[in-house]
Amino acid sequence: MAFRFGLLAGMMLCLTSVAAAEEAKPAALNQLRLYVPIPQLESRFGKDVMPLVAYIKALEKRLGEILAKEKQPKAKGLLIAVGIKSKKKTRIWCEAIGGEAPDELLRLIEKELAMIEALDLVKSPAGFAMEINLFGQKPDKYPEFPQSWVDAAKKSETKLLLPPDDLFKSIWPD
Repeated sequence: MAFRFGLLAGMMLCLTSVAAAEEAKPAALNQLRLYVPIPQLESRFGKDVMPLVAYIKALEKRLGEILAKEKQPKAKGLLIAVGIKSKKKTRIWCEAIGGEAPDELLRLIEKELAMIEALDLVKSPAGFAMEINLFGQKPDKYPEFPQSWVDAAKKSETKLLLPPDDLFKSIWPD
């Protein structure tokens, strides 16, 4: 199990290093953050990491397409948190980092990325975040979680954000 997800981490590192070498793209993956404890990765995502990698690449590609058509925001990056309950039931949270981005753009990104078919999970839910650098820029620091999650956790007295099971019950009920 550790080897498979080590392989995933290595593949994602390759994706980010390739992106750094390319010309400034509208959206480039800086880092992936899994919101599932390491011992639970295989029991939630399964043994084959390739569907997760393909899903992440599809999200990044669609994000780049959206941003290429819009006016460049002042933000240096985006934190895109992804919640998955099933292949067809996902939710996206998008926050500007290191500057401002129009709320309409952030909601458009959330809507469009949520339309991309996710992956089948062995055990639901699961979540991850993508740190996205915008147009060759990089924020000084990305937050660990979206602010909306932190605020919701405080209101609901949710103690653990990892895994996001209890948090999703309050911010994303069925």
